[in-house]
Amino acid sequence: MPLFKNPEQNVKKALSRCYVTSKAGGIIPPPVMDVHPISGRCNLKCVWCVGKIDRETIEPLPSILTKEVLIGALNKILSPYWKHLWTSRFHICGSDSEPLLAGRELIPATIRFLLQRNRIVKLITNGLLLDDVEMVKSISKISELSISLDVTNDSDYEDYKGFKGGFTKIIENISEIDRLRKKFDTNLHILVTFVATPQTYDKKNWKECFELLKRIGVNQIKTRNDLNKPNNPIENLKSDVEQINNEVEGIEILYNAPDKPYGSYHFDYCLASRIWPTLGADGCLYPCAHTANSKYEPFADLTSSSSIMEAYKECFSHHTNSFSKISDIGCKRQCPPTIGSFNYPGDAKKNLCTEYFF
Repeated sequence: MPLFKNPEQNVKKALSRCYVTSKAGGIIPPPVMDVHPISGRCNLKCVWCVGKIDRETIEPLPSILTKEVLIGALNKILSPYWKHLWTSRFHICGSDSEPLLAGRELIPATIRFLLQRNRIVKLITNGLLLDDVEMVKSISKISELSISLDVTNDSDYEDYKGFKGGFTKIIENISEIDRLRKKFDTNLHILVTFVATPQTYDKKNWKECFELLKRIGVNQIKTRNDLNKPNNPIENLKSDVEQINNEVEGIEILYNAPDKPYGSYHFDYCLASRIWPTLGADGCLYPCAHTANSKYEPFADLTSSSSIMEAYKECFSHHTNSFSKISDIGCKRQCPPTIGSFNYPGDAKKNLCTEYFF
């Protein structure tokens, strides 16, 4: 498990250690945690949005994560008594929300708290609000910034994401972040993601856009088809992306899609609550980002626990190999590839744990 002064850099190794410990009956905090500082609020309306699925029938959680509540929860997750087992990585994000809408005080305070404890911090955002000077100063010092851009011009941005001039604004924001990154001499890794649809994809435009992103300081680009499938996939997307990657030097361009779409029909138990849970906007812990809304019950309430270890012991002390039943959670959403690999018994042993432990 990660140590205080040397947080685990490799996500799969950290998750594998947690998996093996849990399978053996041990109880340890998760090595990775998502943090949703806000729920059900976004400044965009992306046509391929994962979070808006079922939004008409699911009410967002009450957004009560004030700075005091969030820092209080993080203090319980990073309790000094359990320093040797501290969670290494925190992803500030939202599957149905834009995290920066939480406010100009909350995000910098959260980042400052985590960096003071040498944690690895990743922010996942649409990038529109990366124009506040004080907020960007804090963000320029984290480990990774992921921005969902998806399109290559202002016209498509307005038509398919619902914001006028959004593409130009994000390009300007990235340029400023790169300037501050250089000024503060930080190791911030800037990642930009693209979802391809038949209406927005053009190989030539993508290549030109990727060259622009390289010039303004982006380190990596990840692309994929629309996993929700309201849009038809781009059949040649993987080969196109590989070709562009070979032609555009100085930046890594990846086709980042799962080989197989994991779902609840692939397994009976979910390990996400043990190895990669989500701190919801109500101060409670949910199995994953997909379940951090009012449709699902949290498995722990950090506002009423003294530490995350107390919460985990209460939740898991009577369970060794069973983890959480899919039928109890009720989630029928498609699993992200990493968690899906852990949930699928064959892949968990063959592709992950055996590489590092056996």
